[in-house]
Amino acid sequence: MADIQTIPYRMGIPLHDYHQYQGQSNDCGPTSLAIAANALLDEERFEKDQVAQEMNQPGFQVWPFPHFMVRRIRNWATFPWGIVHYLRQHGLKARWSPFGTPGKLLRNLEDDQVTLVFVGEPWRWKDGGYDGWAHVKVLFGYQPGKGYVFVDPGYRKRTEDPESWAALGLFWEGEEAFLSNWRGLFRMYVDVG
Repeated sequence: MADIQTIPYRMGIPLHDYHQYQGQSNDCGPTSLAIAANALLDEERFEKDQVAQEMNQPGFQVWPFPHFMVRRIRNWATFPWGIVHYLRQHGLKARWSPFGTPGKLLRNLEDDQVTLVFVGEPWRWKDGGYDGWAHVKVLFGYQPGKGYVFVDPGYRKRTEDPESWAALGLFWEGEEAFLSNWRGLFRMYVDVG
């Protein structure tokens, strides 16, 4: 079995134990939210489909003035402020920021700060049509020279290969590819906890 102890910078929280697979849906945001919240609470309280349905509804926020907010475009795109709003409604601390840095991600790993990252190429066109994409996943670790490791709802755990990282629900992405895709969404992230 893959040994997480070999990852020099990693979460002490077993995020991968709470991996959920989003399937063919566009529910990476609600699924990542459920993974993070369940891991922090150390219980399976949040289920991705329920979270997605609840986030489809507008939220109500009091500060800085009372207003409704769109947390998510129904069954499609989830906004970072929507994730924060939902988590706060359920008693968890959360905040979102653009323009994160690799140093910030490393500090979060060292501090066991659960971090959801937004990656993608939202402005991509191909053959005259829109071909953009975006994705949300939960940061688990970093190894210089190899890249970042995530609990990624876009992939199913591969239990048929018990020696692999994917059997644990952990998925590697090279450093250059991740940083390029993260820049594509203004290096947005959500801190949870």
